Amino acid sequence: MQRPDMSLTDGAAIRLRDIRKSFGSIEVLKGVSLDIAPQEVVCIIGPSGSGKSTLLKCINLLQPPSSGTIIVNGVELTAPKADVNKARSTVGMVFQHFNLFPHVDILQNVAMALTTVKRMPKREAERIARMQLERLELGALIHKRPADISGGQQQRVAIARALAMEPEVMLFDEATSALDPELVKGVLDVMKELAHSGMTMVVVTHEMGFAREVADRVVFMDDGVIAEQGVAREVLTAPRSPRLQEFLSQVL
Repeated sequence: MQRPDMSLTDGAAIRLRDIRKSFGSIEVLKGVSLDIAPQEVVCIIGPSGSGKSTLLKCINLLQPPSSGTIIVNGVELTAPKADVNKARSTVGMVFQHFNLFPHVDILQNVAMALTTVKRMPKREAERIARMQLERLELGALIHKRPADISGGQQQRVAIARALAMEPEVMLFDEATSALDPELVKGVLDVMKELAHSGMTMVVVTHEMGFAREVADRVVFMDDGVIAEQGVAREVLTAPRSPRLQEFLSQVL
């Protein structure tokens, strides 16, 4: 698969300019600017409290920034009259916790957004849901409820739900951190497949092996700013800043 030219920022899938976010008197993001090209896979790493997840949630305004500009797929989400819901529909997000509806089966968990957000007829929504679940090797579980399947399977259902909306960008917020170790590989394999298919992905992760193998670029955040970034293998094997060297010495 041909990757985009990382030296170009024109036509970026995601463009962030001077993003700041405060919670009361605490400034979590302190002026973050970042461009992500179509089909690029960017892994964001850093210590707890560095602003990684907050930045990810700002991208589709789950956490509206205090100031700054966010452009996703050519739409400025921070513009006063932006159609945020329409722009959001092109961005899929998978969280650390699965956020599945416990009272309905797996098929309905995936189909529900299609019927409620896209106003799709139930039969068509279920067809697409079934297709995505089978793609992720969950076809045999469609009539089970979330409590009856493993955590790894639940996270794959969450990914199937996001993919059913046909997003142009996928955001992953520590998608494997709530899983038992033996379940992590299955979810990472799904994410690798998505990356190799050409999906634009922004991944907040502590899985350094995944970042080294799959990411085009690694962004290291520390204390609310981007402290270092670059080609994944170079950043992870030969970090320039003492702070990143220290961080990697603790996690590798």
